Amino acid sequence: MMTPEHYVEAISVPMLPRVHNPWSQTCVMETSINGAEDRKERLIAHLDCTPKLILVGNSARYQESRFTGIPFTSEQQILDGLVPRVQLPEGVNRLSKRGKPMRDKTAEIVWKALYEHGFATSTILCNTVPWHPEGERGAGSDRLPTHREIHLGRIYLQSLIDMHPDVPIAAVGMVAEKAMHDLGVHYNGIKDPDIVGFDEFRESLDAILVSLAFSNAVA
Repeated sequence: MMTPEHYVEAISVPMLPRVHNPWSQTCVMETSINGAEDRKERLIAHLDCTPKLILVGNSARYQESRFTGIPFTSEQQILDGLVPRVQLPEGVNRLSKRGKPMRDKTAEIVWKALYEHGFATSTILCNTVPWHPEGERGAGSDRLPTHREIHLGRIYLQSLIDMHPDVPIAAVGMVAEKAMHDLGVHYNGIKDPDIVGFDEFRESLDAILVSLAFSNAVA
C-alpha cells in the first residue's frame, strides 16, 4: 500500500526540462538550511493525516511549494507555524534568500478558509503536476504545464487519490479539473483565481467547504 513516504520518494525521481523538482533539486534562491530533504520531511508531515478533503491544484508555483515543499503554502505561512504537523528546526527563520519571506495570495485564502471551516488539520493539498514548471524568468516565474508534464503528473496524482478512495476532492483550475475528468474521479470544481480573481475564488472555495462541513455534521 502506498504511504506518504512512498509518494514523496516517487515524485522526487522525475527530472524534466525547464521543470524544477523541489524534493530532489536545490536552488540558488533557497537558504542552505532549506534543502530537498527538508521539503520531503515537510510534505510527508503534511500528508500524514486522515483527510476529509483533497484539494488539487494545477502545478507547483515558485511562491509556494518550490520552496516550502507543500502546495498552496508560502514561506511566510511555514515561518508563522500555520501548517499543522509541520515544524521548523529551532533557529530557522528563512527558507528563501529574497529580501522578505515569500507570500502568496492564493495560499493565504486557502489556509484562511481551511481554518475557518474546520478543515486545516484534515485536508491534503496537492497538484496535478507536483513539480514547478519554470517560466521565462526561470526560478522566479511560473508557466502552465505541458501535456507531457500533465500526463506524467497524473500518474502520481492517481496514486495519492488511491490512498484515500472515499475522500471528497476539490479541483482548482482547468488543468486540475481536466485531470480529474480524465482519471474518472468525481470532484467539485473551484474557480481558478488566475482567471476569475481572488474574490470569486474565495467564494467558490467557501461554498464547497460549507457544504462538506454540513455533510460531515449530518453523516
